[in-house]
Amino acid sequence: MDRAALAAKLDRLLAMRGDPVKGLPATVWAESLEGLEREQLLRAVIEVVRTLLVPEWADRRKDDKRPQAALEAVEAWLKDPTSAEALLQCKATAKACTAARGETFGDQHRIPEAARALAWAVGPKEAAPIFDSLAASEEELLARIALTSEYHLGPQQRRAIVEALRKVLLPPEAPVEDPAVSRAPAGPAPYSADGHFELGQRVIHKKFGDVSVTSVGETWIEVELADGTKKRLAHKP
Repeated sequence: MDRAALAAKLDRLLAMRGDPVKGLPATVWAESLEGLEREQLLRAVIEVVRTLLVPEWADRRKDDKRPQAALEAVEAWLKDPTSAEALLQCKATAKACTAARGETFGDQHRIPEAARALAWAVGPKEAAPIFDSLAASEEELLARIALTSEYHLGPQQRRAIVEALRKVLLPPEAPVEDPAVSRAPAGPAPYSADGHFELGQRVIHKKFGDVSVTSVGETWIEVELADGTKKRLAHKP
């Protein structure tokens, strides 16, 4: 999927109206992100759960790392999808998250639920659990603002999820270098009246030493000396 199409999908998610308590259902998340590879989705939703949900769990339950272990197990499987051991570890951490969900039901239970869904999504399974994780993540974030009756912050919770997805799915592109743009050599070049020098280039002059080109004319260059003074030198390439 090209970047423009994916960006449009993510933007549409921001415009959708979901339930003020539960957010968007898993089916809507699935329809909105249709066409993405499962492995790509897994990495993106791991980012959602890890950055938006896990910090509060870790703060309140410092000795309980079951959700974190599930995310780490999925990442290990992504590195080696053929590993039977990695697959078994995902299943084990999913079961542990089921226990954590039961122990905390009504209070942060959606955090291990979201992590568990990702652990169940590995192997030959369908991508459906990934969207269950997104739905659980949004419901958890909405539950947090409900505690303080800050319902006006509802749209911000979806935006936080989409931005976390965007971070993985649409990382910044590396700038494309224009071959037509002239660039100065990386190292200093010895000065010569017949040489070719460019703005910003370092030049070694017999009298003035190591200088930097600050301006370029048709028949001259201006250079800055180590003491900050400037000199104009002949330049006839």
